[in-house]
Amino acid sequence: EHHGLQCGFCTPGMIMSAVDMINRHGAGNLDEATIRDELEGNICRCTGYHNIVKAIKAASDQMAGMSQAAE
Repeated sequence: EHHGLQCGFCTPGMIMSAVDMINRHGAGNLDEATIRDELEGNICRCTGYHNIVKAIKAASDQMAGMSQAAE
């Protein structure tokens, strides 16, 4: 949806980092600056992180919406 996956080189690390960020900060509580700061150590050869940041933000927001609907 946001083209967060490209060549696959960084995908495992990005997914692990994204899940950890959402677990620690809570779904819906991530902003672009926080996501960029926390992805700093992951090397992406394709995108310069732009689409990955959008994808993580969208996933976090979507997960927040799902948890609110369940309540």
